[in-house]
Amino acid sequence: MTLQDLALEVAPAARRWERIAQALREDIAAGRFQPGERLPNETVLAERFGVHRHTLRQAMRSLAESGYVRVVHGRGTFVRELVLDYALQRRTRLTQNLADCGEQAQRELRGAVVETAGPWAPALKLRAGDPIELLFTRASVRGRVVGISRSAFPSNRFAGMGGVFARCLSVTEALRQFGVDDYTRARSVVSTRMPTPDEADALARPASAPVLVVDYVNVDREGRPVEAGQTLFAADAVQLVVTPEEGQP
Repeated sequence: MTLQDLALEVAPAARRWERIAQALREDIAAGRFQPGERLPNETVLAERFGVHRHTLRQAMRSLAESGYVRVVHGRGTFVRELVLDYALQRRTRLTQNLADCGEQAQRELRGAVVETAGPWAPALKLRAGDPIELLFTRASVRGRVVGISRSAFPSNRFAGMGGVFARCLSVTEALRQFGVDDYTRARSVVSTRMPTPDEADALARPASAPVLVVDYVNVDREGRPVEAGQTLFAADAVQLVVTPEEGQP
C-alpha cells in the first residue's frame, strides 16, 4: 500500500471519492496508466482504496466528466487519449482554445531574458539591436506537456514582461496590464520538424517524435506588433485547426 492509498483510509467518507479521483488522476499524469490502457476493474480498485463500489463509481464518474477516462460498456474504463484541437484564428488564445476542448491548461514560465532583437526584429518591426523581453514558457494538460513557446516582446513597451507573466501566467492578462486590452493574430506559419534534444526533453517526448511548429505575430488594435513567437506542439497530442476569419463563412 502506498502513502497515497494509506491517506485515503483516514479521509472523511463524504470526501473519499474525490481523493480517489485525485489519486487516479496522479497515476495517469505520472504515466502509471498509459493513454488507451484499461484501468483495473472495480473489484481491484475498490480493494486498493478500501471503499465500497458506490464510492469508487463516484470517483470514476468524476474522472469521466473531467475527460481523463472513457467508459466502454461491456469492456471497461480506459484512459482517454489526449488529442487536442488547437484553433488558429484571428484571436488565438491558448487558455480559451483548451477550454473549448473541455480542458484546462497549466502554464509555467521556464525562463525570461532581455536581449537584442536579432532575428525577431523584422516580425516586431524593430532594429536588430533594439532590446526585447524573451520568455520561455510551457503548457500542460492533465499533467502532460503539450507545448513549449518562445515569445518576444518589445522592451520599449513591455519592460518587465517576465515578472508580470510570472504573476498571472497568461499572455493576454500580462498584455492587459501593459494597456493592451485586445490583440489579434497577424500571421501564423505552420511547419513540422524533429525536435532538438533540449526541445524533446522540455516536451517530455522522445527525440524521434516530430513536433508541430507555429511561428506567429500578434498585433494591437493599431496594427503594431506586440508579440512574436514560436510554439512547438507535441504532434501526438495536438492537431491544428484553421478557422475562417471573423465575418467570413
